[in-house]
Amino acid sequence: MRRGFLLLAVLVLFFSCHRNRNEDLARRLYELEDNDPGNSEKEPEKIRAIKKELDHWEKELNKAITAGRNTGRFYKALGLKYMDYKMFGPGVESFSKALEISPENARVLYYRGVSLGRLAMTMENPLKKEETLKQVEQDYKQAIRLEPRYMPPYLSLSILYIYEFLDYPAAKPFLETYLKVERSNGKALLLYGQLLEELNAPEKAMDQYTKLLALKGYESEKAQAEIYLERVKKEAF
Repeated sequence: MRRGFLLLAVLVLFFSCHRNRNEDLARRLYELEDNDPGNSEKEPEKIRAIKKELDHWEKELNKAITAGRNTGRFYKALGLKYMDYKMFGPGVESFSKALEISPENARVLYYRGVSLGRLAMTMENPLKKEETLKQVEQDYKQAIRLEPRYMPPYLSLSILYIYEFLDYPAAKPFLETYLKVERSNGKALLLYGQLLEELNAPEKAMDQYTKLLALKGYESEKAQAEIYLERVKKEAF
């Protein structure tokens, strides 16, 4: 008996939420359409008529939303597969199609930026390459604005500034933000040390190399750090 009562309560709650959701959607749709805002007497009647249509379309609306989500996932998966095969042009197109469905998806923006960056490396026309790298920069920045806690764009943006734009001051805040979260990333520590050398901060650069040498793993990066550390010591002292 108790189980039957609980099931009935759940069903009542479900249909109540469903009804209220369509009532809210009907009111929003009424406001969206070209209605006479001064004719308040007919407003409830028109909203009820809209809600009746929404109830009739419920399955079709949900199918359309599901289809849109599935289409977005398909293009995201396709973009990743293209990246696996180093087909960066089609990868950019696939991520762009996914963004047409979910334009505020920070991670798709980031991966489109990565694909664009790899595509730019193959371009012989310097103006076209520069234009493409500017788009990469915008994708990374937009990804950061949309999802500030997602760290990969910070590192990729700092790499872009260091190696492509040679804008060392611009790279610094992004790399520092990344390392506040990813403190034990040996590749980022090595990069930060090199950046600090370029910014004429040898003692701080030495600190980064020393931190890297204390980590487990990263044998290749450690070998480089030892060389850089000895060089900085000789030049600074």
